[in-house]
Amino acid sequence: MIIEIQHETRLEYSEPVSEWLTELRMQPASDEQQSCHSFHLAVSQPTNVFWYLDGFGNRVHHFNLLAPHQQVRVLAASVVETGLPQRRLAESAATFPLASSADPCEVLDFLPFRGPVCDSPRLQSVRGQLAPADGCRVADWIEQVGRFIRDRFEYERDVTDSTSTIDHLLETGKGVCQDFAHLMIAVLRSYGVPARYVSGYIHRPDKDSQSHAWCEVWLPDVGWLGYDPTNCCEASDWFVRVAIGRDYTDVPPNRGTHRGGADETIRVRVATRELPRLPSLAWHEHLQPLDVPTTSLKRPRHGTLADEQHQQQQQ
Repeated sequence: MIIEIQHETRLEYSEPVSEWLTELRMQPASDEQQSCHSFHLAVSQPTNVFWYLDGFGNRVHHFNLLAPHQQVRVLAASVVETGLPQRRLAESAATFPLASSADPCEVLDFLPFRGPVCDSPRLQSVRGQLAPADGCRVADWIEQVGRFIRDRFEYERDVTDSTSTIDHLLETGKGVCQDFAHLMIAVLRSYGVPARYVSGYIHRPDKDSQSHAWCEVWLPDVGWLGYDPTNCCEASDWFVRVAIGRDYTDVPPNRGTHRGGADETIRVRVATRELPRLPSLAWHEHLQPLDVPTTSLKRPRHGTLADEQHQQQQQ
């Protein structure tokens, strides 16, 4: 499947700001399961854009604007081919208990609790309800955890924010995909199953497109597998992975700061469409206009830009 993604961010300020610095994690990954054929980043203000790879292998673009301004528009557009051969849960024969000493070094970062993926009495209660029996297939248990989250928690916008820990979801019973992914990661890690956070997009034909978050699970006999607790399913060719990390704090698509005491309003919209074939190299010069409404978020003075992912996930 060939998917075109447009992700527009507009930042507006109540008065001019300067020394505006930001970094973006918006370019889809290229790996054995998907291929980003083209990526185009357009900024409304004159600037030089640079990039680097962070410690998780995510491509991070960054730039700064020194001149005072009151509005910035950033458009990230990409063409991604998905549907490449993917490993599935059914292929794994791993059973409990898992021998963590056999895990490769690169997965060890995805075992400890940290940040929003925290241990707490509320998590221990959930953990007790999901205890796997010795000899249980890990793949079957992962699906059980996904069903538990789907059945017990309600998807609702504006209940949590980008700083919320899993305790907020466990207390209110409501949240968005970011919260569901964090909770699933916490449960898996509590039983020694390495799990990491994924940010990206989900293409839904005939429905609104949106930024999305899910998790990936490490199984010793097959490697990393994607699972989406929000939709209670394995990641498929409708999913486009952008960045991975230990939790949301490693992968916000937009993080930055500026000098000035202005109020900041962010307007975001995301659109995806399926293409019949790979476009020409100049495809970004003829992008279809975005025909989806924007979602707005106003933050108080001296805010940073790190809340955009949560805002998009509530579209």
